[in-house]
Amino acid sequence: MKGDVFDVELDDEQGEDASVGYEAIFRNTPVAICHLYNRRIRRCNRRYEELFGYQPGELDNQSVGVHYLSNDSFSTIGRKYGHFFESHHTFKDERPFVRKDGTLIWCIVTGTLLDPANPKLGSIWVVQDISEHKRIEEELKADVEKLEIVVQQRTVELSRHVASLEEEVATRQRAEEAANENREKYQKLFHMLPIGISITDPHGEILEANCQFAEMVGLRRASPENWRTLPLRFFLHDGTEIPRHRLPWQLRDFQKDSINNIEIGMRDGKGRKLRWLSVSSSLIERKDKQFVVAAFTDITYRKRIEELERLRHAELTRLGRINSMAEMAAALAHQMGQPLVSAVNYLNGCKLRLERVDGVGEISESMGLALKYLEQAGEILRHVKDFVCKHKPDKEPENINEVIKDALSFLNFEVRRHDVSVDLRLLQDPPLVPLCKVEIQQVLFNLMKNGMEAMTSLPPGARKLVIGSEIIDAGGAMTVFVQD
Repeated sequence: MKGDVFDVELDDEQGEDASVGYEAIFRNTPVAICHLYNRRIRRCNRRYEELFGYQPGELDNQSVGVHYLSNDSFSTIGRKYGHFFESHHTFKDERPFVRKDGTLIWCIVTGTLLDPANPKLGSIWVVQDISEHKRIEEELKADVEKLEIVVQQRTVELSRHVASLEEEVATRQRAEEAANENREKYQKLFHMLPIGISITDPHGEILEANCQFAEMVGLRRASPENWRTLPLRFFLHDGTEIPRHRLPWQLRDFQKDSINNIEIGMRDGKGRKLRWLSVSSSLIERKDKQFVVAAFTDITYRKRIEELERLRHAELTRLGRINSMAEMAAALAHQMGQPLVSAVNYLNGCKLRLERVDGVGEISESMGLALKYLEQAGEILRHVKDFVCKHKPDKEPENINEVIKDALSFLNFEVRRHDVSVDLRLLQDPPLVPLCKVEIQQVLFNLMKNGMEAMTSLPPGARKLVIGSEIIDAGGAMTVFVQD
């Protein structure tokens, strides 16, 4: 058989013998149908003509090549499918066709021989317009391609996110491992520090403490029950107990974020053994919680050294006073000699008068004067003894004017020897001042003695020593001055 799937060989006489019913169906069916013979359109129904945009009868006896895109495509189809029906009964395919106005449509063509036993009768073809379906299909295909691109992009992004998450997880794992390792290191360091460390809540309850702190305060077990008894064992320099709300780690009561080097004393559990501690504390805020970290340094040894140094200084001061007394030996001898000689003279006079009965009145007066001079000598000796003997550096309320006068009394001989006039400018009714009398007298003694020695090169009338006391502010602070 020659021709393509549209070819049909059917005699005109046989077509004219078709039945009336077949003709009606052929003309009125809503499906495009054509009757081909030798690749030419012998007949087609109205639907076929409308599909391709032709007028009635315009396609009769036309070559089916008018529907192809080009002559080459028409020839290629002829060569490829010219002998199709020799081995097949029905042909079905999708292909593009050209309408009369040049527009392109996609169609499904289905062809079959009118009589497989007699192929020369030609073939009948049914053509269906699937352009809309193709358009939707192309759109879907484009959408699928876009979706695939989006999926690929999202897959790449997801892969990146997954890789990033995996890296973040690995980083966090490494950070957690490092944190655990650091925590172990700091925990060991926390307990190995040579100073006591405690961590408390804002109310002063100790939450954690290192081994050095437990050993320092004499606790074998760091239990809350033991911590609660600690405040009862802390005291100030004067021995008074520290109120619980004024403990160094109670920062909220100090209204500070940190305090440094507060010195406090601490007794052991039995109230005997004494330790001195230097305490520094700082506030740490973490999220919505607050903690106070306090550091305790044992300064007991330092305090003992300071106490020994204070005692040594006091002893050196006392030796200095003794040395000053040695330098004043001649003055003391003169001061002591005068009242003693006077007392002896009066007593000798009493003896002579006793030999006479009529001298009783004079004897009583002489005895009184002798007692007066002996009391004066005893007072001088008492002052010297108090000045050179060891004493406790305790502070007691004293009248500063009396302290100045007592210190000056030791230098009466020096005043006369250097021919110095003393001008006392003292307060009237001064308030009592807490001080160590002997230590203040030592300072005044040295200042007055140095002042008199500094004026030896001046003419006698110009040697004037001014000693005074005055209140310098409303708080009651007092100044004592010595001016040559």
